[in-house]
Amino acid sequence: MAAFHQGIGKIEWRCAEKGEGLQLFVDNAEVFVTVGVVHIGEKDFAVRCISADRCAALYAGGLHVLVWRVEGLNQLAALVEVPQTFYNRTIGLMGLWSTNRSDDFLMSDGRLLSSTDRNPPSEDALHLFGLSWAVPPPESLLLSSPPLNPLEPVSLKELLEGVSPDVVEQLRRTCQDSMQCVHDSLASNNPSLGLQALNAEKQYQHLAQIYGNTPPIVTEPTLIHAQVNSPLNIRIIAQDPNGDSIFYSLLSPRPRQASIGSVDGYLSWTPLNIQPVKFTIKVSDMHSSSLFTPILRICNCLNGGTCLSNSIIENHLQGKFQVLGCLCPKGFSGKFCGNIADQCKGKPCFRGVRCQSDLPNGNFRCGNCPENTVSHGKEGYKCFKHDMCMPPYTFPCHKDATCSSTKQNYTCTCKPGFWGNGLNCTDIDECAEMSTCPNAKFECKNIPGSVECFCRYQNDMDTDECGDSANPPGENVFIVSVDWKRNGPDGLKQMVNILSQGFQNKFYHARKKDTGQSSSPRLVEYRINVSSDTPHWYIRDYLARVSSHYDIDAIEVADLDECQAKEVACVYPALCTNTYGGYRCVCNGTTDVDESQSCVLTERDNVNNNKNLDLILGLVLGIGIPLLLLLAALACFCCCKKAVTGDLPHLLTDRIQESQHSQPINYSDPTLHYMTHCSPRIIDNITPRQRNR
Repeated sequence: MAAFHQGIGKIEWRCAEKGEGLQLFVDNAEVFVTVGVVHIGEKDFAVRCISADRCAALYAGGLHVLVWRVEGLNQLAALVEVPQTFYNRTIGLMGLWSTNRSDDFLMSDGRLLSSTDRNPPSEDALHLFGLSWAVPPPESLLLSSPPLNPLEPVSLKELLEGVSPDVVEQLRRTCQDSMQCVHDSLASNNPSLGLQALNAEKQYQHLAQIYGNTPPIVTEPTLIHAQVNSPLNIRIIAQDPNGDSIFYSLLSPRPRQASIGSVDGYLSWTPLNIQPVKFTIKVSDMHSSSLFTPILRICNCLNGGTCLSNSIIENHLQGKFQVLGCLCPKGFSGKFCGNIADQCKGKPCFRGVRCQSDLPNGNFRCGNCPENTVSHGKEGYKCFKHDMCMPPYTFPCHKDATCSSTKQNYTCTCKPGFWGNGLNCTDIDECAEMSTCPNAKFECKNIPGSVECFCRYQNDMDTDECGDSANPPGENVFIVSVDWKRNGPDGLKQMVNILSQGFQNKFYHARKKDTGQSSSPRLVEYRINVSSDTPHWYIRDYLARVSSHYDIDAIEVADLDECQAKEVACVYPALCTNTYGGYRCVCNGTTDVDESQSCVLTERDNVNNNKNLDLILGLVLGIGIPLLLLLAALACFCCCKKAVTGDLPHLLTDRIQESQHSQPINYSDPTLHYMTHCSPRIIDNITPRQRNR
């Protein structure tokens, strides 16, 4: 049995149990032996059989193991061919392959067996050498069971002493003086086995004559530099230890346009691209040869780029083909300097300044520096602050203006709320515009650069800030007399617009009252309806403030006496009684009824009324008349309304202007607060003085 293991798969040969031939096992699995390739391993090895009793294992590293069965015997023989890559790397029973024969027998502990005159060591020493490399179970690849009778080694000397000289002489003649043949014949007591040893020795001597001549070895170069589209001509140098003539050749596959001189060893090649290729150079003499594969480093720099000999950017074919990097000249970039460099990619200009590349020349241009900066030298490349609005420069603008620096100059702009040229700024009076504040409830106060709107009729009881609560039930009706500067057909529409903007949800509607001929054709009288919590002085104050915006010369707002104007009628015997902003229909002086309802008097009421009437007449005739006259005089003095007839000298423009410059209203006075107002003029069922027509 023979076994071989190289770390990538175990191959075992055995003599066939029946008949001639071999049994083959790969990784303990039997392979059927036929002529040809019987197995291709997944780990770079294959087995090929020449016949049923002769097979060889071929490894990708170049190792070649041939095993055959000795004809007529149940015995195996093996021959190992070792490639040049194993030079100085073999140990074990095969010995150390080197040019020095004295170190062939290297034991496993590192000791060398000495020899004399290049002769092999003694048999005892060789026995110890073999035992030092024995592999103990279970690591041994030999799986056969141990023999029944342990093998006891016997030396040739002991064998010769055990036979007669005549037998020894006869064996020497038969073995042709081969002591290995004599040894095997005596040890096995089988002359045929000794003759097999003789044939093996002759074969070894023949092979030694061939392989004993050390093949030539390539010494340089181990590294070849080449450039795409540039011819390469380099000499491959090899040495033969025996001094034999050396011949060179390239094995296939080889790169296109590549050749080598068979005698001088000059390699010629012009790389066309950077596609990975490999050179396999064979150097041989008359008896043997060796293979050599140098490392190729290819440069493909364009546009004048410089190859970086130690900068490997691509690595192929297990390091046998390497591509070098390039140092690009100005204006070019990329792996092989094939791209025109865009200098703007590195953002060389000042932050925010536009960069423009000049691709053919590899240059760039920068735009102008920002407004508040200047450049010293190349425009836009470096920009420095040059703010004329900041120290060490003095602030050149007005205190109410902003300064903007523009390179070597500056501009001044008045701040919001001011007008002017920036060197001189004046506050804008926003209160001159009526729409500055929301409506009539707010007072406009101008402040430097801005304006404030505050509630004119703030009530501490309000939770909605400025009288924005829901309107209470009911409404007030007032008379608004307006003296327009220009008499136009859209007076009512303009009045509605004014009141809608000023009072929003507090104003309901307005109508024009035809008063007949008037001494002032521009004087117009309106009836307006507002919420019951809106007093007439509130409306008069607002109209006076906005009169200059709406061409109003004079205005007056007063309560409408619906009873005197006969704009309402109570059903008799109910009496119409005027109230602040409205009226009442009263029965018997105490009971309010709707204007569509009449007073219903019972018979008892008529009797009582007649008695009361007699009593009243008595009082009137007695002391009531003087008292009634006194009360009427007081009522006339306190509550009498002025009639709106003819010219209104107190409503002229100068009167309005005078009121605006008089003592301001005390808005903190509780009587002026924005809340429901009721007329105090109904006293003891006495009708207020009616407004004159």
